[in-house]
Amino acid sequence: MIDLALAPWIDPASRTFLPALILGLGVGAVVGARGRAWWRPSSWLDVQLLLVRQLLGGLPEVGGGLALALALVAGLDRWVASPQLSVPGWALGPAYTLVAFVVSDWSRYALHRLLHRSDLLWQFHQVHHSAEVLNPLTFHRVHPVEGALYALRGALVSGVLGGIAWWLFRGHAIEVTVLGVNALGLVANAFSGNIRHSPIWMRFGESVERWLLSPAQHQLHHGREAAEHGANFGTWLAVWDRLAGTLRIAPSEPVAVGLAAADRNHAPDDLVGALFRPFGAAVRPFLGLLVLVGTAR
Repeated sequence: MIDLALAPWIDPASRTFLPALILGLGVGAVVGARGRAWWRPSSWLDVQLLLVRQLLGGLPEVGGGLALALALVAGLDRWVASPQLSVPGWALGPAYTLVAFVVSDWSRYALHRLLHRSDLLWQFHQVHHSAEVLNPLTFHRVHPVEGALYALRGALVSGVLGGIAWWLFRGHAIEVTVLGVNALGLVANAFSGNIRHSPIWMRFGESVERWLLSPAQHQLHHGREAAEHGANFGTWLAVWDRLAGTLRIAPSEPVAVGLAAADRNHAPDDLVGALFRPFGAAVRPFLGLLVLVGTAR
C-alpha cells in the first residue's frame, strides 16, 4: 500500500516524479503565477482519482510491450530474414531515442484527439476537463477507462518500436535513458511538464510554439470555451496540431478552465459521479437507438 501511494512521486516515468516536480515549480516560480488559484473544492477529485488510479493498478504496460515486441520479432524472423543492419552505436542510440520520443508523442496526440472527437470516449475524458483549477495533480485526474486506453497505447508503441528495432539491429539499438526513462521525455517533463497543469502562464514565444507546445498552450486547451478545448491536443510537439489545423498560439490566458454545467456529465467535485456517470452518458445514445428500433418494429 505504501509503495502504491509513493509511486507517483518516486517513479521517474511519472509526470509528478518529485525531483521533476520541484524543478518545474522552481522554473515556474521564476516565471510567476500571477496570483491565480491553485486549489478549489474540485481539486479534491484530483487527489481521489489519483488514489483510485493507484489502487486499480492499471494494465502492465511494460510487460505488455515486451510480450508484443517478442511476438513481433518472432513473426518477422519467421517470414522475413533480418537484415541485421550495422550502424555505429554513437549514432544508433540517439537516433532510436529520438524516433521513440517522436512516435510516442504522435501516439499521445492521436489518442488525445480521439478522446475529444469520439462522442463515446469524450464522456470519459470529460473527467479530466472538469477540473475548475489546474495544479500538477490534475494530470492524474483521469477516468480509469481513459487510463486503460493510455496504458494500451504505451504497450503498443513500445512493443512495435522495440520489436522492429530488435529485428533490424539485433539488440544494438539501445534507447538513451535517464533513470530508465527516455532522456528527451524526462528533460521535457522536468522543465515544463508540471507547469502544463498549473496557474503559471508560461509561453515559449510564437515562433517556438509552432514547434513545441508551451504550458500556456495546454492551459488554453483546458479553457471552458469549445474553441479552446478543441485545440492543442499534443503533448510536447506542436507539429501534429499544426498539420491537422488544431494548433492555437496562446496570446492570452483562458477566462475560465473546466466545463460549463450544461456540457458535463458529472459534478466536478463528485467522485462517484465522475466514476460512474460517464458510463451512463456513453450508453444513452445506444439505448435511444434501441428504443427507436423497437418502436419501428
